[in-house]
Amino acid sequence: MNKNLSALLARPDIWQASASSQQTHGLDTGYPALNKDLHQGGWPPGAVIELLSDEFGIGELNVLLPTLVQCARQNQKLVFVSPPYMPYAPAFRDTGIPPEQVVVIQTRSAIEQLWAVEQLLRGDVAGAVLCWLAHGAANHHQLRKLQLAAQASRGMAVLFRPARSAAEASPAALRITLSPTPVACRLHILKQRGGWAGQVVDIAYPNDLTQAQIPGADLPVHRPVSSPAQKPLNKFMAPDFDEQGGWTTYLLDEQFDVFPDKSHPEIDNILH
Repeated sequence: MNKNLSALLARPDIWQASASSQQTHGLDTGYPALNKDLHQGGWPPGAVIELLSDEFGIGELNVLLPTLVQCARQNQKLVFVSPPYMPYAPAFRDTGIPPEQVVVIQTRSAIEQLWAVEQLLRGDVAGAVLCWLAHGAANHHQLRKLQLAAQASRGMAVLFRPARSAAEASPAALRITLSPTPVACRLHILKQRGGWAGQVVDIAYPNDLTQAQIPGADLPVHRPVSSPAQKPLNKFMAPDFDEQGGWTTYLLDEQFDVFPDKSHPEIDNILH
């Protein structure tokens, strides 16, 4: 076969009807069912992945977590560009990701977001780059630039975009919509370059994120008797307003946010 033709057919973005629909050089997702439905046997490297949803805290980071842990074990940086919540360091540490390997970049505009992501991908300085884009923040030309920049990267490039972006054309190699169920985050594959789309995969929430929500009155909070004028004793003291209209002081034996929020489990786990 002609050498130039062989090189062309070896490209991962060229689909051949006679070739197997499953390849095995993707980044392991950590979920066998998802690996099976992805054309390359995992997340496509050197390509943009779009995760589409209008909600935060539905398990979107749980979907990526096994791959992020793999990156951290290889001493690679994880870069979050404009996340909707501040990453929660203790949760990362509990999953095996040292907080010092997580880099957060806060931008002031969509232009800064896109510029930061493009430079990170072209520089190939991170194992994973995750960016949260608002609707209309990027047009097709700008997304194409990110896709071209991702080809220079060996890591994973993920764009979180609103669900209505699914109606727009995109050069991303993989597009997946996310939706919550009572026990799992549901993934619907809209597009994957070189393979079939339409598959639906459920990624179950961790057991500790599906516990029933505990009423505030049952939280482990000690309420000492104090006068309204009493000042907090230490940094764990916080003033609050009681039913009689006076100010009381509460001593927190534990953090309030140690119990999962069933409606938004991911927020309590990673994004705080």
